[in-house]
Amino acid sequence: LAMHHRGRQHFHSNFPSSEEIMRRRKWIPAPSRPSYYSSRHSNEDGQDFISTRLPTILIVGSFLAGLFLGKNDFTRTMAVKFTVLSSEVIQSTWDEILILAGLAVHKECITDDGVENVAFCSISQLMGKLMRERVALRKKMESMEEYGPYYTQIFSDANTKPVVASEQLIKRFNRVKKTDPGSPLFLLTSSSVKRQLIRRILIKHMQAVIREKTVNDLPPPTFTFVTAGDATAAGHGNLFSQSYTAILQDTVENAFASLGIQFVAKNYGMGQYSCGPELSLCMNEVYGLDIDVLMWDFASLQPKYEHLRRTVLWTNRAGMHPTRPILFSFDTFGERFLKIKEFDGITGTGAILMQSEALQRLKLMLPDSNAVLDPEKLPAALRYYHCDGTIEGAIRCEDPMRNFVCDLEDDMLDETEFNGGAANPKICRKEKFQTKPQCMDARYQVSWHPGWKDHILKGRLLGHFLINILDDSLFELERLKSVIGSDPKHILAHLEQMEKMDKNNFKKKPPDIKSWEDGNSDVSGGVKPKTILRGQSICHTALLPSKSRLEGISTESEMVGDEHDGFDKGFNQFLMTTPEDGKLPLAFDMNDRQHCDLLEIDHKDFFLVREQDGWVDTTVPNDRELEVYKRTSPVEGIIVVCLKICPLNKCPDAYGAYFVRCTLSNAITYIYFHC
Repeated sequence: LAMHHRGRQHFHSNFPSSEEIMRRRKWIPAPSRPSYYSSRHSNEDGQDFISTRLPTILIVGSFLAGLFLGKNDFTRTMAVKFTVLSSEVIQSTWDEILILAGLAVHKECITDDGVENVAFCSISQLMGKLMRERVALRKKMESMEEYGPYYTQIFSDANTKPVVASEQLIKRFNRVKKTDPGSPLFLLTSSSVKRQLIRRILIKHMQAVIREKTVNDLPPPTFTFVTAGDATAAGHGNLFSQSYTAILQDTVENAFASLGIQFVAKNYGMGQYSCGPELSLCMNEVYGLDIDVLMWDFASLQPKYEHLRRTVLWTNRAGMHPTRPILFSFDTFGERFLKIKEFDGITGTGAILMQSEALQRLKLMLPDSNAVLDPEKLPAALRYYHCDGTIEGAIRCEDPMRNFVCDLEDDMLDETEFNGGAANPKICRKEKFQTKPQCMDARYQVSWHPGWKDHILKGRLLGHFLINILDDSLFELERLKSVIGSDPKHILAHLEQMEKMDKNNFKKKPPDIKSWEDGNSDVSGGVKPKTILRGQSICHTALLPSKSRLEGISTESEMVGDEHDGFDKGFNQFLMTTPEDGKLPLAFDMNDRQHCDLLEIDHKDFFLVREQDGWVDTTVPNDRELEVYKRTSPVEGIIVVCLKICPLNKCPDAYGAYFVRCTLSNAITYIYFHC
């Protein structure tokens, strides 16, 4: 009753007040709710004892009763969940209550030596651990360094809960998607995609439980999120630590750790690259053999160049990957997503779409620095982000050289329209990047590359989506325990069997050859489409970042490093001498590097053939590649050679025979792939 009484103000109602309507449209911060102590002597907003103190007493009392008097773990779990839901209604006043509740619930997981051990946690205790991390994250994001009082409205369930793309929803999108403000940010091709993601999380959690019950000195299981994309995904123009993939890592790593899982986010975005054919055919060698989520983000700059056939190639190659990752994509709602939805219905391989149009609408609903009296008082992540209908001072334009995103030029501005020029789009443009003093001469800070505020918003939203999935995973675990028992080995075996069934089902279904062949300028000749879409490949790649380069596989080197250092870097092409051993050398172009090591890590290194070196040779695949990327299917003898990609597809004379295409050949026929 108390929740219902209070909910008349804070939940959606049939008759919202005019102030509430304005708040929803203009994103006015919700009025702060009186705390227990401040309401003791005040009657703010006409609220009496029933609407202020009684809800607190009743909810805390209900939580404690369910927690300590519950007859089973499900009752205790529901008590924890109810407290989490209550906190969404009565927010900041509940922080201390939530922290105490979380500590009370999960303290039994701590062993005698004071170490937390998820192997001995009940579902309610895991809920408590996760709740504690939620509260800590919210405190961080509610600070003025990030989103302050706007946190709740930006990261509400309406923005972070996924919706299945039903046929009715698709029809509505096709009819009003350009004007409909209710289009979801996260869209699923089917409900099975969410189940597969939950299952993958539970597999990692059960591995953690078994590990801690048996051999505790092994590293925890990892949940790996890999971002594949273009220059925007790579974070060009920003510090590498400011990219949305790095922000995602910061957002969810503690939440995953509360379930015994190590979350690893890898940013493998590559400027000037499309998703295929090279990156699709070389997923294992570039992105690694252990991927749980693979993010597709190649359409932010030039979506029309990401042809439908490349989506077909990407989804088929991902389905053949050893770990068959859950597919995410950051894209518009359109033919690529609908093709994956069709693919999902046939093979069970779908995707989770983070809809770029919905994200843009969300950005334009954020506080306008031109409309507030003092933009300096806005939280840092929102200050000079939205300026009079522009995001970071940039607008859509018709200039393909700027990827159709242009800065508002000085002669396009009317200073009288921007509060005397105090918060006009020029300020948004000036405040877009934040790389100094760490890097004084960062390149690529152009109109079409998003700044740090854009990346932090995208990373935080993705993080909240995944944390919500963690919640759902614990409820699914409770259901599994009620069906097949609490033995972690039995639960893990059941989950792995479901994974195996999905993988076998995919392999039995034929690929979409028609969509691959229709109007395909990427390929010609006699190579079977099924070979390209589903055949096993081993790549000898020079690209950075990639598993083969960082672990010394393609170079057969003992030098192993991370994305920043420690690996075999090869030779500077302008200083390189003729190889004494006659082997094909790995080279790099110093113009592709920046002076500051804190910036982007993607580089298009290459194996270099020069006339003055005479004949050089290499073995493809080499012994290390055969050992790591074991071949299980017969060799068909098809070789793909990808030549250097030049900026804007225009190579200077110094590059001689370099040109922008991959050459696919067998003993008789030459086939051409445009990279």
